[in-house]
Amino acid sequence: MTVYQSLAKWLSGIFTEENGFDPGSEIKVIDLELVPRLKEDFPGVQLQESALFSNPNDQHVQMIDGQYRHTEFKTWYFVRRFANFNDRLSNEEFLEKVRRAIQRSTLRGIMPQDGRRWRKIQVNGGMFPTTKSADNTEAVYQIPLKIEYIE
Repeated sequence: MTVYQSLAKWLSGIFTEENGFDPGSEIKVIDLELVPRLKEDFPGVQLQESALFSNPNDQHVQMIDGQYRHTEFKTWYFVRRFANFNDRLSNEEFLEKVRRAIQRSTLRGIMPQDGRRWRKIQVNGGMFPTTKSADNTEAVYQIPLKIEYIE
């Protein structure tokens, strides 16, 4: 399983009732390097379109025993409604829940189970809208992530 697959599966798993999310309300789709536009393909279905993007500043350090400690940076993008104040307020609440859920899972040692020794997954900066649609009905929000694992 690739790092992307492991991370995407783990991130999808944070959308639980325990973390304040209604598990039946949205289908979670995490694409690779491209934010999907699935609402056009599935009209009327509540979708949360998102994607993981690579960042160029990853670090890979060989340790004494021959293993490598990987520190990688990913950016998680979400397409969210942006049309009015209540949408934007709801987005801030959603992003806070995501941040807390990532932090809670990491602190509890709930990490991807893929053979790597995952040490940390954390939000590594501010969460904010990066782009908006021309009519301001939608915005793409970003969450910067820092992950550390040994393999």
